[in-house]
Amino acid sequence: MDQRIKTLWISALRSGEFKQCKGYLAKNDRYCALGVLSILALLEGVCTFDNQNGTGTFDNRRYRLSYNILKWAEIAQDNERFLNPEEHSVILRIRGKSTSVMELNDKGKTFLQIAEIIERYLE
Repeated sequence: MDQRIKTLWISALRSGEFKQCKGYLAKNDRYCALGVLSILALLEGVCTFDNQNGTGTFDNRRYRLSYNILKWAEIAQDNERFLNPEEHSVILRIRGKSTSVMELNDKGKTFLQIAEIIERYLE
């Protein structure tokens, strides 16, 4: 992952400016951890945002990161992975086990806990 963007993302998660939701990138002015990353991409003009009935989409994506955000953040290491929907997440390897930021968020980790995990385990 791009180190500048990683630092921005960790800072945003720790800032207290975002309320957390589960199951969506954005819902009712709340965001999952990937939604916070998507907001950063939006601020840099990388993606679009649309809000319909309280549920927000970034580049028409409701649950997973878009190609534009993946490319901007340099999350996938090769271009073919960007095209695979299963790769549209942020995977972490912790103590030999794989998990994703989406899974951590939706299973109840706070933004502060997720920021610590990203800082420590995301390359």
